[in-house]
Amino acid sequence: MLDSIQSLLDSFPESVVQVRGGTVLASNEKARQYLPQLTPGAPLPACIALPEQGESGTGSFVVDDTVYSYSCKSGPEGCVLSFRPSPREAALKEWQLDGALQQLRALLGDILAEAGGDAFPGQGAPAGFNKTFHRLFRLISNLEFMQQAAGEEGVPFHPVTMDLAGLCRDTIRSAGDLLRESGIQLEYRSRESGLLIPGDPELLRRLLLGLISNAARAVGEGRVGVALRRGGGWAILVVSNLGAPPSRRQLAALLQEDQGGGLPLPGQGAGLGLPIARHIAALHRGKLLVQGGDRPPSVLVSLPTGPLNGRSSVRAPAVQRDGGLDPVLMELSDVLPASLFGLEGLD
Repeated sequence: MLDSIQSLLDSFPESVVQVRGGTVLASNEKARQYLPQLTPGAPLPACIALPEQGESGTGSFVVDDTVYSYSCKSGPEGCVLSFRPSPREAALKEWQLDGALQQLRALLGDILAEAGGDAFPGQGAPAGFNKTFHRLFRLISNLEFMQQAAGEEGVPFHPVTMDLAGLCRDTIRSAGDLLRESGIQLEYRSRESGLLIPGDPELLRRLLLGLISNAARAVGEGRVGVALRRGGGWAILVVSNLGAPPSRRQLAALLQEDQGGGLPLPGQGAGLGLPIARHIAALHRGKLLVQGGDRPPSVLVSLPTGPLNGRSSVRAPAVQRDGGLDPVLMELSDVLPASLFGLEGLD
């Protein structure tokens, strides 16, 4: 039986591993070329997160400064995953650029229609105009992030010893108050009063808000769950859509499956949120798994809790402002009602 499984894996052109109970059952030669530790009988590296039994998922992990992307399917006989190195994980794909440009053209048209030639974003401007400006600023910010990620210098990364639990509480409190106006209940569960990790607070807030925004867009009106726990040497953050399971098309979009060159539909966004979250997780040497199946999907992000730098300050930073815009309003601008933007403007 094992010989037939090994022969099957060897026939695949990509790197393939079969795992059961956290132990490698079989792997093909290409998988072992990338990761020699994937030998039969060896434990699966802790950097790889697997979906629950019967569910599928895609994700990313980091080994020796190399980012790998993978997909997997779990069943009664274990989990089969295929992976490949993706050193340019956040590089902008053609379909993403097309979607971004499509959104930019539409948003610029909205700005002209809202402004009427006289308004400027800020106090006194129409609420619809302010909302459109926030959405446009967010899209441009995401494009700049992708450009930096693909460049030689990379995304600015400034880790400190920080309190992830405090950052989550502050962010959930601000985002939850706003999302209630859209009929969305944001639920936070954690037993951690404090959870220290080495991390960049602004990037991790961006990751959390981006995942919440994606879940809120999918749920429409309903519940979005955020949970934080400690597991071994990892801080585990889970963002879940607590509504009805998505359609096959929605799940394919969430898992970033091949879109066949088609443009994102209106309301789907430009497809940049999940690649940005994956890149931020990779910068922190973490792992990200998008898990889907018969249940509503969830995104699991695991971040290492050490080593900590004793010379760095411990903090759960206050919400920063970028370009005069509240980052919570900006990241949630696609799902919040325009009325909320009548009270917020540029400084």
